[in-house]
Amino acid sequence: MALPYPVILATSLAAVLVTYAFKLDGLHALPWLMFFTATASSVYGLRVGLASALGSVLVLLLFRSSPLDYLVMVVILSLSAFLADQVGRNLRQAHHKARQLAQLQDVFLQGLEVVPRFLNREQLLRQLPTLLSQLLQGSQLRIWIPAGAGRLTLLEDSAAPAEDVRPSPLVHRALQESGLVWPEVETKRRQPHELAVALRVRHETVAVLQFLRAEGWQKQELELFSRLALAMSRQLEHLHDLELRRLLLKAADHLASAGDKNKVADVVLSYLLPALGMEAGAVLQYRRGALRGLAWRIPRELRPKLTPLARKLPYRQGLAWQAYHSGTAQFSENYASLPEAIPEVAQLGFETLVAYPVHTRDAMKGRVVLVLGTRARLAWTHSKKENLLGIERLLSSALERVLLEEVQQRINRLLTEAWSYPSRQAYQHILEAAVDLVPGSDAGSLWVREEDGFACQASVGSVWACDQSWDEDAFLAWYAHDKAKALRGQPRILNRSQLVSGGQGANLCLPVNHQGRVLAYLNLDSLHDSEAFAEDSLATAQFFATPIATLVHELQSRSALEKAALTDALTGLYNRRAFDLRLKEEFERAVRYQYPLTLLVLDLKNFKPINDRLGHAVGDEALITVARALSKTQRAGDMVFRWGGDEFAVLLPQTSKEGAGVVAARILETISKICLSGICLSANIGFASFPSEAQTAERLLILADQRMYADKNGTSAETGTQASDK
Repeated sequence: MALPYPVILATSLAAVLVTYAFKLDGLHALPWLMFFTATASSVYGLRVGLASALGSVLVLLLFRSSPLDYLVMVVILSLSAFLADQVGRNLRQAHHKARQLAQLQDVFLQGLEVVPRFLNREQLLRQLPTLLSQLLQGSQLRIWIPAGAGRLTLLEDSAAPAEDVRPSPLVHRALQESGLVWPEVETKRRQPHELAVALRVRHETVAVLQFLRAEGWQKQELELFSRLALAMSRQLEHLHDLELRRLLLKAADHLASAGDKNKVADVVLSYLLPALGMEAGAVLQYRRGALRGLAWRIPRELRPKLTPLARKLPYRQGLAWQAYHSGTAQFSENYASLPEAIPEVAQLGFETLVAYPVHTRDAMKGRVVLVLGTRARLAWTHSKKENLLGIERLLSSALERVLLEEVQQRINRLLTEAWSYPSRQAYQHILEAAVDLVPGSDAGSLWVREEDGFACQASVGSVWACDQSWDEDAFLAWYAHDKAKALRGQPRILNRSQLVSGGQGANLCLPVNHQGRVLAYLNLDSLHDSEAFAEDSLATAQFFATPIATLVHELQSRSALEKAALTDALTGLYNRRAFDLRLKEEFERAVRYQYPLTLLVLDLKNFKPINDRLGHAVGDEALITVARALSKTQRAGDMVFRWGGDEFAVLLPQTSKEGAGVVAARILETISKICLSGICLSANIGFASFPSEAQTAERLLILADQRMYADKNGTSAETGTQASDK
């Protein structure tokens, strides 16, 4: 058991007194005085030790000794004081270091107990003053957080004074340098001594600790703070990894159950906004020349201005379009200063913003753009970018899944519903689906084989004039590949520099083949972007090849059957069944769009003599000749029917009663020129018009028929009209 230093001093003095009492000489007292001097010098320093040596010499004067002995004892006592001071100083330093290490160990133990309770790094940083309370006695701690563009903001609850403070030059130095930083010039009197150290996560500063106190810093304290900063940086990095793993696991779990792209986008926003400290966000998808919102989360007070932009962001406005075209993330820490800033967003005070493209497999650019922003000034740190990258990968995978399901479901629904539509309407629906779902598409057209050429059956946008037909050679020239590739259904892409016609940025052409011949060509166009189409566009477009081939084949078969059912076999004109259908359709259309519709009914004169005298074969020839004559006289939009026997009907859309009179006269003149073996034909004609004379399709038919019989019987039109009224 070690004796306390005061006991050693007291014991040494007591031994000297005993030596003096026994009247021994000074050499017997010298060892005890050496103990006294050495102990005092070791414990209290060289000055106290030399004073003790001087006191010991004075005490030795009380003993009998020769002058030489006195001189030797003085030298011995002085050396004892010096040597003891050297040994004591080392012991004191070792003791001080041991105490500091023990103190550091206590701080670490406190941190190990408390840190697992923190869910994120910000909570840990806010609790640093409490964790370091043992080291901050007589000191003040300020915690500075990077806010982007070299700015630093003071973390709340960091033991800072209430008044507005700014980061010192030393703090800015610590932001750039590694390790401890202290003033190169000694601090003036009455100014606090300053020390700063940066906490880093993966070589990026996440916080700067600024220590202030009245007295200077010792070397041992600097070493202590250096070790402490390293340990805290490692703990912050560990917390970052835990945060990222927790974020990705939770997001992945919810994304797995999301059934459509809107739900996927909403799940991503629900996790990213709080994780990155953002106020508002939107997930935008490129569709038909605009970035359209799949989901958005916006504070209530900002919705009036931001919701329209989240629903549909016009072409080339904002960072989102830069991210879409470049395929790289666009980060901003001072949004209002950007020339491409959207005025509505800048006026709301947004400072921190990111537009992050979401890359799906085989896409040259992100078809979906994630946009996040806040009005606060925040730095886009490496850890935040890691969070974004991790979520973007999850979002990309989830979107690939739901978009593929969307394409398949949409195609299946089209094939199921197509049979309930007229042919042209079915083609329009499948083209609109292709323009919606094929990445990069803004417009398009669907060209279907008719005999030896292709006719435009559906169009979206204004690129294609859908009132023309192309022969097969013309379409092969447009396809720009040989016929063998077209028969294999190989799609091709042309950009603006390769296109002969203007108005397009790029064109994707997909030949649709069936049973050894091309049935149709699907054209999809990008209006602005010459690099709009990529491998993902080709893969999605090819999903439409089989349903289009099936649809075209079945619709053409159905059309042939319908034509056979609605066409008179002898004359090739529409038959009575077709007349009943078209009369109803055209009358409803005339009512809807409020234009006139006239029905003309005619009965051949002198047809019976031809049958009786010349035979039924010549009678059939007469009917065929009349049908041809009526077809030649009909205008675009007019419809001619063989009503039955030697009776015919003509529907005249957008034609008034006066205009119908002109048409009737021309028909009568044409038929009167038809003569067979000296027998010339003529016709009795009656007509009626909507809305001037009839308000229903039935009344229109009755009135026209009555007027035809009135003409046949030689009564006046007025008589026929009166009869109809009765």
